[in-house]
Amino acid sequence: MGINEEFDEMLREIGGFGRYQVRQYVLFSLCMMFGSVSFIGFIFTAAIVPHRCMVETCGETSKNYTFQTPWLNQAVPFNDHGVPHSCLMYQSLNDSSNTCSFNKDVEECSSLVYNGEENTIQTEFGLACPDNEWKLALVGTAHGFGAMIGLPLAGFFSDRFGRKTTLTIVLVMSSVLCLVKTLATNYGTFMFLEALEAIFGGNIFSICFILAFEMVTPNKRILGYMVIVISFAMGNAIVGGVAWAVKDWRYILYTTCAPALLFVFYYWLLPESVRWLIARGRLGDAKKQILHAAKVNKVTLGKEWMKDWQNGQIYRVDKENNGDSLWKSLKQVSKSRVLLVRLAVCSFCWISADLIYYGLSLNSVEHAGTANKYVNFILTSMVEAPSYIVTWVSLKKLGRRMTLCLTFLLCGVACFASPFVPESYRAVRLPIYLLGKFAITSSYDTLYVFTAEIYPTKLRNSLLGICNMMGRFGTMIAPQTPLMSRLTPLFPLVFFGALSTAAGFLALLLPETRGKPLPVTIKEAEDLNMKTVQPKSKGKPVVENQSVVTRF
Repeated sequence: MGINEEFDEMLREIGGFGRYQVRQYVLFSLCMMFGSVSFIGFIFTAAIVPHRCMVETCGETSKNYTFQTPWLNQAVPFNDHGVPHSCLMYQSLNDSSNTCSFNKDVEECSSLVYNGEENTIQTEFGLACPDNEWKLALVGTAHGFGAMIGLPLAGFFSDRFGRKTTLTIVLVMSSVLCLVKTLATNYGTFMFLEALEAIFGGNIFSICFILAFEMVTPNKRILGYMVIVISFAMGNAIVGGVAWAVKDWRYILYTTCAPALLFVFYYWLLPESVRWLIARGRLGDAKKQILHAAKVNKVTLGKEWMKDWQNGQIYRVDKENNGDSLWKSLKQVSKSRVLLVRLAVCSFCWISADLIYYGLSLNSVEHAGTANKYVNFILTSMVEAPSYIVTWVSLKKLGRRMTLCLTFLLCGVACFASPFVPESYRAVRLPIYLLGKFAITSSYDTLYVFTAEIYPTKLRNSLLGICNMMGRFGTMIAPQTPLMSRLTPLFPLVFFGALSTAAGFLALLLPETRGKPLPVTIKEAEDLNMKTVQPKSKGKPVVENQSVVTRF
């Protein structure tokens, strides 16, 4: 029996989700909540605040004005939706008098007034008017770019210095840089800090996810996964609640990021990954961690376990299941037409899922259905929780391919339908929008499991990383989609609908993997469509190469 197999057996004796695991998952849930704050906070810090020209000839000042007044349509042109133009006004008949009379010649104004008390980088850095909206959208793209750069770096440092150490560093650095952003006095500085923060904070989810799964038994991983992803959804909802209460971008960052400085104590509170310690040959340290977990769970391990485990035993670690390098993986995939098509389909699905998932969150503040953008965002965040439950049931009953296909298609239908519902029917429009977010969350969730099951062992980590990296391109594009509504309000959601529908049909090209053993060789991966081999023990999880994939 190999070292990793021995650890799996001990884990079953320790207990799948005892007191030790509960303590750890409380800590993981907190960092997942902050991870969502880091990843989605720019929706409110770089939000567009409704504004219009200050009409000084009618007695308005920066401190004395009413955003909507009976005479406003005589002073400012309105669009087709009854909204005053943000930076144009009619020329006054007599600039030197206070007659409040205008002709129909349009001019740009020099002073603006804003609707409400909300303060974002738009209001502070002079980014008002339609000509500057792309700069606000670029903040989200810069964040996505930073997260994409940080993805391979997080993997490298996790493997080199350990999961716990890397997680603590990214949590604390993300918090520090988040607070440093509040010192920004111009757009360029803010953009640089946004991207830099994302290099750290954009990868909290992946590191925390791996750590959370390593100390629970396979039959408890569904429970563990539910705790993790629901915590992420709660974090999103908390961001919306804080933004609603504070309405100032600096205080939003103070409120959500300052408490995260306490994550520095995770270096002492969290245990290091046992599997990482084993992989580094530090069997003595791994033994201490396992014995501590058994003690907390009030379990006495059999005396035959770990009797000769000591540090410096790297020679005992099985190297057979280590994945190939990225370049070597790509060379092998290029020789297989089946895997090339599979990689292309998966990459498109990942781009679509990331783009639509974050796109619906971003556009919820304008298109979800209610007049309150904070309520819209909170609801689109909370709808993710039931989606996770339905996804796991569907994966068991319908399988991976059909679940992915149907959820993508359901999202497409909802996105196509939502913009055609009149704004006066908000009671209908909101549930349709939420259905789209529900469905794409399910698609996203399914992709994590499905992608890891359709590639052979030595290529799995590399190809899953490629798909994840491709998804980050979708994350970078998503912040630009609100600008599409300036062309036509239908465009963002129709675009999401078309993308989701295409991904749904393409998903049918992927093989079904439910009940099949994970492929070890390229030939086994190519033959997945033809094989119907069932696992020896129904429902028994397959753990290979430290994967967190559960068989149903």
